[in-house]
Amino acid sequence: MKLDWNKLITSKRLGTDSKNLQADARNEFERDVDRVIFSSAFRRLQDKTQVFPIPKSDFIHSRLTHSIEVASIGRSLGKLVGTFVIEKEGEIRDGHTNEIITPDTFANIISASCMAHDIGNPPFGHSGEESFRHYYKNHLNNNSKSLFTKLNKTKQDDFLRFEGNAEGFRILTNDHPSGFDGGLKLTYSTLSTFSKYTCGGGDIEQNELGLSALKRRSCKKVGFFQSEKEIFEKISQELGLLQLSEKQIYYTRHPLAFVMEAADNISYQIMDLEDGHKLGLISTDEVVNLLKPFTENIKNDPCNIDELLKIKDPCEKVGAFRAKSINSLIYQCFEVFKTNYSKIMTGEFDSELTDLIPQKNQLIKIEDIKGEKLFSYDKVVSIESSGRHVIKGLLELYLDAYENIDDKYGKNIINMLPLHFRVKKGEDPYLVLLKISSYLSRMTDSFAIDQFRSLTGHKFPEIN
Repeated sequence: MKLDWNKLITSKRLGTDSKNLQADARNEFERDVDRVIFSSAFRRLQDKTQVFPIPKSDFIHSRLTHSIEVASIGRSLGKLVGTFVIEKEGEIRDGHTNEIITPDTFANIISASCMAHDIGNPPFGHSGEESFRHYYKNHLNNNSKSLFTKLNKTKQDDFLRFEGNAEGFRILTNDHPSGFDGGLKLTYSTLSTFSKYTCGGGDIEQNELGLSALKRRSCKKVGFFQSEKEIFEKISQELGLLQLSEKQIYYTRHPLAFVMEAADNISYQIMDLEDGHKLGLISTDEVVNLLKPFTENIKNDPCNIDELLKIKDPCEKVGAFRAKSINSLIYQCFEVFKTNYSKIMTGEFDSELTDLIPQKNQLIKIEDIKGEKLFSYDKVVSIESSGRHVIKGLLELYLDAYENIDDKYGKNIINMLPLHFRVKKGEDPYLVLLKISSYLSRMTDSFAIDQFRSLTGHKFPEIN
């Protein structure tokens, strides 16, 4: 079987069956981009750590600036991929409206998914995710009376493998303060492109197609919580994605999910270097030497690399090599997509595009340098340690309050939760854990620290 672009691209929206709005200057996929940008979850990314603690100056990336840059890279890759696919497949029409699809459609779908790709990430970077997992593994799992022990293995996995991607899918599709179905009501195509992990918790028994890839990237992490499994399956079936298991919800990726992932990989590999340079952790010469091989790999490039080397300002020089390197990596990933296109469309391909580019070894060199000079930076280590204590402390506080909800103390703490996340006595243990975890996960770095300090007595609130 083969995936069909006339199903893969549809402007049908989750939570509504209405056609596109004629009184709107934007097309449906441009509206997806805007819905993400104007969401409160997206705005909160401005105060969430990417790698380095967010300083008072504005040159270090937050999750917000990272997401915008990923979307820019994804848009460029999307136009290349869209042009290639349309030339190869012929005319493609929107599965919902029957409108003719253009390369810009591909670009907008990928841009929207890129803009949203980190929307579910908790505070304090990837260490924040680890903090949730560590807490559930080492605390609740060892308490025979905890809510956690009342869950089946699959639901326990949602917390033992707590994942920002699954939290993001929940934000986009379901868990919305309005209470309306469909979350942000994005198109099925954008939601599927967002989903680079296409399985839920528990052990997955793959069918013959699932076993066709030696190592499936798409099942490395949890892509959706059990609370959203029916939504994920509905979207996958609507788009005609191929099943990789006959017994569990596990489907092939949307072909454009590979492109979204590549844009993310390109951005964080290169931009982390630039941040490290700004902080003085890696020299200008080191950055240039790491990026120069990419700039020399651009075909028919009119830019003279020697001219870039003459730039006197260190930050401008690094910026010039960064821009050239990103351009080179975009085209290298595009070539990998083209080379593996037939296997992508049959579900036999399930790797990262950046793992197969000609200059993969150069990316490994960058990763090694980052591990040696950037990730060991004392302030990065400090925020990882602080984040673990903050998340652990807040989880303990709210779950203890729930266990004592009949007492004045417990009731008052639970009533501090926003209505959307407020838990009730006797509620399903799974939903109690999910609501509290989601509430904490959506906090910004600053808000999480302030609430931890206030509720644990490290900082007394001011009464005006």
